[in-house]
Amino acid sequence: MRMIFKSGAIIPLVLMLPNLPWMLFYSARAGQTVAVPLALSLAENVARVAVLALPCFYPLHLKRDHSTLALLGMVAALTVYYVAWGRFFIGGGSVALLSAPLLGIPSPLALAPVALLVLSSYLMNSWWMFSAALCFGVLHVWVSSITSA
Repeated sequence: MRMIFKSGAIIPLVLMLPNLPWMLFYSARAGQTVAVPLALSLAENVARVAVLALPCFYPLHLKRDHSTLALLGMVAALTVYYVAWGRFFIGGGSVALLSAPLLGIPSPLALAPVALLVLSSYLMNSWWMFSAALCFGVLHVWVSSITSA
């Protein structure tokens, strides 16, 4: 059990958990679709695959300098992410809740996972993960801003 929490593979797992009920019960009725430029959509999806796959190849180094701060930041980001998803599910799956601010954080379902991924790259001691997380962050926030407009 201890190895599970030291593997970076836990990062995509905790990020994707709330997406499963959304895909099963809500995505079909998500409402109108907004045209996102194909190149932007492809780039975001390539970056998404990278940030979901890369952690599987790295352990989490929990004894690095400042690892406690990084871990606390990750827990905070994950808490915001889960609260935002909880608000969506409790709110009956209202599409407006997907991008609504939470605790003063604009578009928490776009920003919280990016914060978690960037901080996790520190614990993985991986420049590849850091670069992929930054790239995904820029693209994901950009796409989210288009789709929530």
